Amino acid sequence: MKITRRTALAIVAGGIASTGIAAAAVSSFSDEDLVRVTLEKYFGPLNMRVEHLQQFVLEFQNRNPWIFPSAKVADVVTLAETVKLGKARELLPHGKRRELRHFDRWVVAEFHMLTDYAWRSSPDDPIRFTGWHPCTNPFANLEPQNA
Repeated sequence: MKITRRTALAIVAGGIASTGIAAAAVSSFSDEDLVRVTLEKYFGPLNMRVEHLQQFVLEFQNRNPWIFPSAKVADVVTLAETVKLGKARELLPHGKRRELRHFDRWVVAEFHMLTDYAWRSSPDDPIRFTGWHPCTNPFANLEPQNA
């Protein structure tokens, strides 16, 4: 197989164009994108309006500002999950993988507490941001235990 100069230049140009497109895609991701792909990984496609997702992410950030991964890791994970390459997480260093698992757990837990996901009457009902509600269990013991 003989590679001509024209073929080599076409391959290089294609590589540069692909890199540019990937860089543009990664730089356009937001925190909402990371949260959405994380939730869709566990729950499937979300029937949630953008406004409710934005409210959820804002409240999640206010309550847990230290939980979000670094911007570069978040962008890489968002891109990998968007193109269905979730196994790419295994290529990250152990500390970053642990950080992402911790983030996933917090997002899922807060999603259950701050939305009506669990209270919907059918899976087709839209998911709404409801905000934080105090405990309404009349039998809850809210007094500290004396040891």
